[in-house]
Amino acid sequence: MANPRATFTQSDLTKVLKAYRDAGYPAPSLVIEPGKITAKPASEAAQQTPNEWDEVLK
Repeated sequence: MANPRATFTQSDLTKVLKAYRDAGYPAPSLVIEPGKITAKPASEAAQQTPNEWDEVLK
């Protein structure tokens, strides 16, 4: 039995990232779920704030 066709392709993700870039926004955090792509805008403040869990995992 063949695998089902992918819901999203690499070109779909590329379109989302290019749209953000062309609008002048920083690259979003993409969450890929079955049936949908969620783009969470990344603010500059959030990018500069260290994540406390990064230190725990080291």
